[in-house]
Amino acid sequence: MPSQVWNKPKSHRRSFSAPLALRQMSPTRAILLAAGFSSFATATSGAELQTSCIEPPATVIEITGVNTKHARATAKFTEPDIVKACHEGYVAQGGYASPEECIRQTKADLLGDAIRAEANCSKGTIKLGQMSFKMPVESNCASGGIFAAPAFTMLCPKYRGKVVNE
Repeated sequence: MPSQVWNKPKSHRRSFSAPLALRQMSPTRAILLAAGFSSFATATSGAELQTSCIEPPATVIEITGVNTKHARATAKFTEPDIVKACHEGYVAQGGYASPEECIRQTKADLLGDAIRAEANCSKGTIKLGQMSFKMPVESNCASGGIFAAPAFTMLCPKYRGKVVNE
């Protein structure tokens, strides 16, 4: 009886082998799977989005479509983002008396909120939150370009045009 199991084609066996499964996968599926893991790895490597000089950056939780016309990133404000920001200077910018007050109020205002970015890598444009930009941007707080440039570079790393005016 055991010889009947081993004589069946591999796809009908009951055990699962990851390397075998990957070898049997179509090249397109393998590329899509790899891209998915790549997006996850990028999103978990400390990437951030920020839209204001008086709010902390938010941690990127998802990136899709890198180097395409619809490259997107989503970031959420987490407790570690807020704690770090309140200990690194946002206390003075927000007029808070202490880091603890900053943490308490900023958590109430921002915790769990999302920042979204969408770039068209072929046109050199990005929408970051409610602001839209065309590359190259000015790298300053007043224009918002200081935040648009790194977001665009994260979503469109192969862009050949100028990203920041110098």
